[in-house]
Amino acid sequence: MKVNPILARERKLHFKNSVSPLDGGTAALNFVNTLKNRGGEPSKDYLTNYEDFVYWCYQAMVIDYDHYNTLSLEGYCYTHEAAAVFEQAIKTRFILHEIFLSVIKKEPAGEIFVREFNLALDSVLKYLRFESTADGMRRMWVNIDEEIPAPLCMVVQSAADLLLMADQKKIRQCKTCGSMFLDRTKNGTRRWCNPLACKSQDKAKRYYQTKKKLEPWLQGCH
Repeated sequence: MKVNPILARERKLHFKNSVSPLDGGTAALNFVNTLKNRGGEPSKDYLTNYEDFVYWCYQAMVIDYDHYNTLSLEGYCYTHEAAAVFEQAIKTRFILHEIFLSVIKKEPAGEIFVREFNLALDSVLKYLRFESTADGMRRMWVNIDEEIPAPLCMVVQSAADLLLMADQKKIRQCKTCGSMFLDRTKNGTRRWCNPLACKSQDKAKRYYQTKKKLEPWLQGCH
């Protein structure tokens, strides 16, 4: 599909400062992180509609640029279906957050979240097939080019892949902003989703707290 260069430029300018950082290490964790400072102040939701969602999927390399443009047009033409898929995406984001949080805490996930996740997986399976190659069996997506729910299915599949791998034991939560990430460091001691941002913010916060505690003592010295 050929893209109008002016429209492409306008989209780029519109989303320039509105795409969440991709520090999670997987599509599923990056998706969960599109709601920053969850439960805190101030929180920031990077997804406000279906167009935001499909553009985020493109930026997160869940879909390619041609697929993004196709889905953007489909969402524009079928607004009610796109709105329903977006609502489901936000619900799925919460479910995945709760499931990953249970993994971090080493606790069983709530039954309702497991049930809803399994229902989401049921929707994914109709777009998946296996084909035989010289290197063995390969999983592939089918009939998804113009399907409005397609990117959400891909995110759910990313979550399923993560939960089936040993990497799920490496899921961590940033001590500063609460974002989730895969700790792939050799000794498994990563504490922040982004050392340049959250580590610096945490360091500044601790400095401020220490300074406040010392103020009465410092004033007494004068």
